[in-house]
Amino acid sequence: MSEANIYQRINAVRKAVAYIRKDKEVQGYRAVTHDMVTAAIRQHLLEHGVVIVPTQRESSITEIGQTKGGATMIRYAGWYSIAFVNIDKPDESVVVDIEAHANDQGDKAPGKAISYATKYAILKLFSLETGEDEESRVEQLKPIARISEDKQSELLAMIDETGSDLAKFLKWLGASDLIEVTEKQYERGMAALKRKQQEAAKEATSESA
Repeated sequence: MSEANIYQRINAVRKAVAYIRKDKEVQGYRAVTHDMVTAAIRQHLLEHGVVIVPTQRESSITEIGQTKGGATMIRYAGWYSIAFVNIDKPDESVVVDIEAHANDQGDKAPGKAISYATKYAILKLFSLETGEDEESRVEQLKPIARISEDKQSELLAMIDETGSDLAKFLKWLGASDLIEVTEKQYERGMAALKRKQQEAAKEATSESA
């Protein structure tokens, strides 16, 4: 893949990795860690010849209080340029500029901040989804079942037979067009049209009597 430019390589990685499961509980919510992101994408970066080069441009430290034990708690702010480099053409890269913060009472804040910045640069550049589990994602990605052309014709015929207004009927159904009607909408719509048809037949019978 030596002839591919950096954008083609990034796109190849995007095709290979689409989803990363959140793996850590953080104060009542699930999060995806730097290690999980690295593990999910590393092999594909190697395969497609992309190297990640983080560069710190600026930083600042602010004291934000003390722990119960009396240790000083700091907030470390770092500004980074995360470069995604084509290994066959090192002068060709895509750079994500990003700011990251980390709170700590010791010396871990700088490492936390650069990990956070790199993780989110990866997630955003490669358009990676994160979620609770694969099952919920599969459920969300199930395609919506649209009705067949035959059912579209049946529905349109019933609309004509009952003298219904197509645009108003579709609006009531919640569809923008006939081809957008789902199976559930079709069932609900046909049931309503059949009731209207039966009511019209009853009225016609009572008038003839």
